[in-house]
Order: sequence, then C-alpha cells, then structure tokens
Amino acid sequence: MTQAAQRSTLPGASLPEVGRATRGIFAGVVVATCGAYAAVTMAPVVAHDITGSTFLAGLPVAALLAGAGLGASRLSALISRYGHQRAFVAIYVLGAGACLLSAVAVAIGSFPMLILGVGGVGIGHAANQLARYTAAELQPEERRPSVIGWMVWAQAIGAVLGPLSLSPAGRISGMVALPVEAGGFLAGVVLFALAAGSHAVGPRYRTAQLRARPDAGAAVNVGTSAWSLPTVQVAVAAMVVCLAVMLLVMTATPVHVHSGGHGVSSVGAIMSAHTFGMFALAPVAGWLAGRFGSIPVILSGLGTMLFAAVAGATAPASSQLVLGAALFALGFGWCLGFVAASALLTRGLASVVRVQLQGRVEALTWIIGAGAAVGSGLLLGLVGYAALNLIAGGLLAGPLAIVVLHRRGVGQYRVSAG
Repeated sequence: MTQAAQRSTLPGASLPEVGRATRGIFAGVVVATCGAYAAVTMAPVVAHDITGSTFLAGLPVAALLAGAGLGASRLSALISRYGHQRAFVAIYVLGAGACLLSAVAVAIGSFPMLILGVGGVGIGHAANQLARYTAAELQPEERRPSVIGWMVWAQAIGAVLGPLSLSPAGRISGMVALPVEAGGFLAGVVLFALAAGSHAVGPRYRTAQLRARPDAGAAVNVGTSAWSLPTVQVAVAAMVVCLAVMLLVMTATPVHVHSGGHGVSSVGAIMSAHTFGMFALAPVAGWLAGRFGSIPVILSGLGTMLFAAVAGATAPASSQLVLGAALFALGFGWCLGFVAASALLTRGLASVVRVQLQGRVEALTWIIGAGAAVGSGLLLGLVGYAALNLIAGGLLAGPLAIVVLHRRGVGQYRVSAG
C-alpha cells in the first residue's frame, strides 16, 4: 500500500488492525446472512400451512424486506450514538431473538407471531447490508468500491449455506420436540448469536467519532441537505430502481416458469443462475467501480438489466436456457448498479452524515423493494409476464435520466480516485 493510501486510512486503527477488523466484519456477514436465509427459506411454506392462503404465503418475504428497511434506519442511529461494534452486536442479538420468536410461532401455529418474527429477522439482516459501508469506512477511498464488492460476496456465501443447513437443523428441531419446519429458525438463533459474538470479542476498530454531541441536530440538517447532492441522487435512484426492477421480475419468474410446464428442477436451475449473477461476481463489480468509476458501472448495470427485461419479455416460457440467461443478466445488472451506487455513498460527506444517509437510503430501498415483491404477483395476474418485464424495464429510464441531468456534477466520479 502506498504512503498516500496509508494516510487515507481513517485514524484510530493501524493497517494490520484494519485488515483484521475487515476480515471480522466479512466473517460476521457470512454467518449472519447464513442465519437469515436459514430462517426465512421455510417461512412462506410455514405461512401457507398455517393460513392455507397462497397470497398470505408471500407476506413473510415482504415482512423480511420491510424489517430490513426499518433495521437500516435504526442501526444507523445506533451507530451514530454508540459506534459500529456495539450497534452491530445489538442488532444481531435482536435477530437471534426474532428467530427464536419465529420458532415459537411455528410450534404454536401463530401467523401474526410468524410475521412479527420474520420482520425482526429482517431487522437483524439489515446489519449484513450496512456492513459493506462499515468495512469501506476503514479503507482509503480508492479501495472502498472493491471492499464493498467483497462484502456483497460475503452475503453470497451465506445465501448458499443458509438453505443447506435446513436438513440438519430440521433433525435437531425434531430432537427437541419442535416441528421440522422450525429448524431453520433455530439455526438462525445460533448463527445470529455467533455473528454478535464475533463483533463483541473481535478486534477493536474505530471508523469515526460518531457519538452524539451537542450539535447532533446540526448533523441531521446536514444529512437532509445531502439529498440534494448529484452523487447522492444518482446513487439513490440506481439502488432503489435496480432493486425494484429485480424483485418485480424475480418474484414472478418461478410462477411463470412452472406454469409453462417446467418442473421444480428447472425452476431451481433458472433461479440459481439469477442468484449467481446477483452475488458471485460482486468482487468483479467492485473492481470495475474502483477502476473505471461508479457512474460508468451504474450505466452498465442499467443496460444489462434492460437487456434482461427485453429477453425475459420475448422468451417463450418453454425456453429454460433463454430465461436462465435473462435472469442471470438481471442479477448481474443489479449487482453492478448496487455495488457502484454504494461506493458513491462512501465519498464526499462527513462521517456522521454518511452514516445517517446510508441508513436512510438503505431503509428507503428495502421498503420500496417490499412493495415491489408484493406488487409483482398482482402485475403478473393483471398483465402477464411479458408486459411485467417491459414495465420493469421502463422503470430503468428514471435513474438514467438522473445521470444525464447531473452529468456534470458526477463527472468527477467517472474515473476512480486511484
């Protein structure tokens, strides 16, 4: 690392300490994401078994996303007051408690308790989302996009391992006289607790002096004015719209594929291609944003998602290969936009303002995502899969227009700082 890069590292931690802290944050994200996915994978099945309603079976996913939005807002407030490590411990402990509540809901067959519990799991999962900013805050500016990409990749590991834990967790659940379906939630209790412990006893790091001060109100005002910055507007538009577009298409695709005559294995293969596109290439997206700048990568993501929407709209339901390619492109386009937009939110603002802004943007993104997940099924029934794809593709014009509108204000971010 160059001397300039060393000077860019935030005060309060030596370079070896930064490395250990970053690896600790990465490990916490892997473990807690594994817990979140283990917990919620069976939630729609449990909801359907309890209520007998296909529509209500989709509400746990919406509750998870809404919880993630609420959790992001609360977590940023905790970080500002108590620092990153204490805040992460508190939110991960809450996630563990929510998993335990959900397991009880499965045992007694309570749908309201299940929704409340899964919403709490979403709050815990918000720490996994905001961890990318925490790790980036420890780094010199030119390394932040790459670190964000790796933190998104950490979620990929957890997203794969979480569902794989259901079988052994189900056997353990049966051994303690609980329904097999409660096993994933019990796994979530343990994994969220491990993530909390990793922050509680892990290497100490200080990203910024963020404790509340007498002028904390002024910081809120500054945070409010930050929404008018061109880079912030581009980042928010890209993150919100890319997630909404992805969820609109992704949520409807399994139903569309199954109704086209494909079996469960085909549905799984297509959605696996989508998940691979979302997460597996996140380090590549981070490298691209660091090498060429966030704006070109955001534009590339929008173009890739537009291609995916058109391909999905024109592909016959019987074409597994084309649909798989379209869903892969949809996931990779989201990844490009998400990582590059996140990198924009790590620059150009005081630390206390960045933390507040990042939490609010995360909350807005995931709450709108919850609405998109619910609206996907409604649109599929009203206009069909092809038109749903075209509507989703049309939404991409929004962030593109904002980039064009602010092309001068964001021009400095077309090339990386390094």
